[in-house]
Parts: sequence; C-alpha cells; structure tokens
Amino acid sequence: MNNNKIIILPFLLIPLFFIGACEKQNRMNATNSSRIPYGANDHDKKFGNYIIHINALTTDQLPPEIARGYKISRSKNRGMLNVSVRERQEQMEVPVTASISVMAKNLSSQLKSIALREVREVDSAAIYYIGELSVGNEETLIFDIDVKPVGSRETFLVSYRQKFFTSY
Repeated sequence: MNNNKIIILPFLLIPLFFIGACEKQNRMNATNSSRIPYGANDHDKKFGNYIIHINALTTDQLPPEIARGYKISRSKNRGMLNVSVRERQEQMEVPVTASISVMAKNLSSQLKSIALREVREVDSAAIYYIGELSVGNEETLIFDIDVKPVGSRETFLVSYRQKFFTSY
C-alpha cells in the first residue's frame, strides 16, 4: 500500500509542473506584448526625442578590415547585433550612451547569450553597442532589447526579429 502512494505522488506533481510552466509562459507573453516590435525592414524606432537603431547580420558580411578593427570573428555562423541610440536636440540628432540589455531566443524558445559592448568612434560622432552570438542557417532570432538612455527616466522595450542565412 505504501508503494502505491509513492507511484501516485509523481503523477500528482506533474500537473503542478505544467501549471507553473503555463504561468511562466503567460508572464513572458505579457512582457513580449508590451514590447514595441520592429518590422522585417524596420531598423529605426522613435520614442519621444530618442531614436533607437537596430541591425543584425552574419559577421562574414563585414569587410575584413572592419572586423579586425573591432576584434570581431568573421564567420557565416556568427551573428552580430548592433544597437545605437540618438537623441533629437533642436535641429540635429546626437548619439547618447545607454544601458542596454538583450535576451535572444529562437523560434523554439531556446535562449542565446549575447553581451553587448560599447563602441565609441574617435570623433564622438557615433556611439553604438555590438554583441556576437552563434547562428544557424535560416535561424530566426527574436531579440528582446531593453534600452534606457542615460538621463532618461524611461526604459524602452523593443523586440527585433532577424532571420539569418549562413549558407549561400
């Protein structure tokens, strides 16, 4: 009789596991629904006075001298995400620093780690953030990006989708 209790207990725990998983998925969907999506050919989004530019590509598309200069490994199987933030001031746009975090996931919801590093051009005409990650052929990644420009009270939540082609 005690053996029956041991066998039944795991079956009682399985529904609890699925309920917890569904709640977690619902929280993730709520977070994703509050994000501003970028379209397939949409690389700029405006948030008040701020413009956020996002682009992703395979690193083999970079010219060799550029890749060397930024210590980026050129490969069909390496993706690069580039994020920049500009602020409209009077009649011009100026680059601004920002706190940016990224979570990348594929269509199977597998998470990919990506750390961004700040790059400043010598003449301060550009500030951008780049990060690299591995990509597969025809893999679609969804980048959930949180951007908080320095001096802003707001954090802008965006979602950028990119399909990578690693064989030509």
